Amino acid sequence: MLREATHTDDAAPPAMFRALQQRRLRQVLWVLVAVFAVLVAMNLLTGRYLSAGFELVVAGLLLLALHWNARGRLGRAGTLTIATLLLGLCALMANNQGLYDEVPIAFPALLLFAGLFGFRRIFAALVGCMIAVVVVLFALHQADLLHSVPVLPMDWRRPFVISLIIGVTGLFAWLLASDLGRTMRQLESEKRALLESHARIEVLVQRDSLTGLPNRALARERLAFLLQQARRNGGMVAVMFLDLDNFKTINDSLGHAAGDDLLCQVAAKLRACVRESDTVARVSGDEFLILLGDLQDEDAIVAVVAKVTHLLGQAFVLDGIEVLVTASLGIAVSPRDGDLPDVLLKNADMAMYQAKDAGRNTFCFFDPSMNESVTEHLYIASGLRAALASGELELHYQPQFDLRSGRILGAEALLRWRHPEQGFIPPGKFIPVAERSGLINELGAWVLRRACVDAQAWRAGGLGDLRVAVNVSPLQFRRDDIEREVARALSASGLPAEALELELTESLLVADARNIGDVLQRLGAQGVQIAIDDFGTGYSNLGYLRRFSVHRLKIDQSFVRRMCANPHDEGLVRAIIEMAHCLDLQTVAEGVEDVETLERLHAFGCEFGQGFLWSPALPDGEFVAFVRASRSAADVPQRTGAVVQPE
Repeated sequence: MLREATHTDDAAPPAMFRALQQRRLRQVLWVLVAVFAVLVAMNLLTGRYLSAGFELVVAGLLLLALHWNARGRLGRAGTLTIATLLLGLCALMANNQGLYDEVPIAFPALLLFAGLFGFRRIFAALVGCMIAVVVVLFALHQADLLHSVPVLPMDWRRPFVISLIIGVTGLFAWLLASDLGRTMRQLESEKRALLESHARIEVLVQRDSLTGLPNRALARERLAFLLQQARRNGGMVAVMFLDLDNFKTINDSLGHAAGDDLLCQVAAKLRACVRESDTVARVSGDEFLILLGDLQDEDAIVAVVAKVTHLLGQAFVLDGIEVLVTASLGIAVSPRDGDLPDVLLKNADMAMYQAKDAGRNTFCFFDPSMNESVTEHLYIASGLRAALASGELELHYQPQFDLRSGRILGAEALLRWRHPEQGFIPPGKFIPVAERSGLINELGAWVLRRACVDAQAWRAGGLGDLRVAVNVSPLQFRRDDIEREVARALSASGLPAEALELELTESLLVADARNIGDVLQRLGAQGVQIAIDDFGTGYSNLGYLRRFSVHRLKIDQSFVRRMCANPHDEGLVRAIIEMAHCLDLQTVAEGVEDVETLERLHAFGCEFGQGFLWSPALPDGEFVAFVRASRSAADVPQRTGAVVQPE
């Protein structure tokens, strides 16, 4: 039904309903004008000129209402129409036969008109006026005040007028029913659309839009149900966190569309690995959750893991390219590893990361010691943030010697953390935490600035042109601001670029050869020295040594320390040195701890060395004193002026 309209233009309904009301009112007004025109003609023909005059005035007012409606004054036009019809009908009744006249049967039509256009405020007043008119006419009849009006004979005019009234009333009723039906159909359509929208929202809330799998929220609800069922039946529930190992590489190299296709294929294979009663959910980008209920032993879990590993081990076809995908799985079992959904999810997640740390492409059951590891990780991460601000971090320097001249040519900067309660915390303990927590960038920038400041201070203190070597994390190099950090550190300290050496790992060069190569070329053009740290322990690729701006190879201490006891390690060290010479690169031996090792390195042609044979890493002040003492000693033992011996 049409919405309510008031008698003022300010309270007009919305445009759609207003247009419909204007159209309906125009149709009704034209019908009414035509009806009153017929009545005027009929009364003129029969000599009832007064009635014809009343009807002509009513027709004129209806034409005025039609004009206002065309001008958009819907409320005013509707009010004028109702008032005109009511007053006109009352005047005709009073002029003719009162309650004996056929006019009162038009009252219901007028009420339908008011209801059709939603004039609710006028409707009640209209009903009251009609009742009042009937009462007044009845009183006039009773008082014989209308007795002089003759009762017209029954001729063709009466059924004609009654038929007109019935026709107009039927028109109003049909329009009202039509609009009501249209409104009901529209409401039904909106109801269906709302239900469909709610269904889609429910899918979005509880389902992954890409794979159609349950999301984390729905998976958690199902896990709670499985745990409740297990408590009643005494079975076990397994929660398996699965993370694709190389998804980012595939997504970056083949595009997001191929990545989405891979996720859908993985989802289909995982569903094929479990029972109908089990749940496979996608909880984040490349992480899936498998919930297994009603288990009697862990053999069933291992069987599912084997099936998952087998299916994921098969090649996936993406854009016509066969791609191999591996996954790391973490497993938590209830009730052994917890009986609450959040606890099991957390434990399975920790086990998954343990599987990744174990080399990926494997699975790992949760162990209580993982909780201790996570707690320690959080403790170290929070302490490390405070250490950056409170000055607990310091750099120690391990001297690097020229094996041919016996002179100290520089030092490697090594980060140390002096905790106020725990003392020195080993770098192997807090550096991985810094890399996982994102602190490594801030930490690396601080080390770079501090090392450059200290190295310039050595020069200003008369220690000569010593070089400082700084280890750079792969995560630092993958950021776009490593060149700015280097330039900022050199500019702030005043250290020449030739006095700074950046030590990189082989894995960094192999992982992003194109971008890293461009950065190294630009740094090398400025004079910054580049060394490959722990050479021989990573994915050695001789091609990048030739392409990149590399100056030195640092032979890993694991080979150097065993070279006198193990012929294979000795051969490997010798091969690295000879290969470096063929590529016009220098070599630095790490972990030199005895004279025999030193002599063999010198015999193989290794240029530089560092290790406990000479000195461990020293605080800045002690390093300066060590250099001064080494240079002032007049009796530094040397062999044939080549191999330097410890003091």
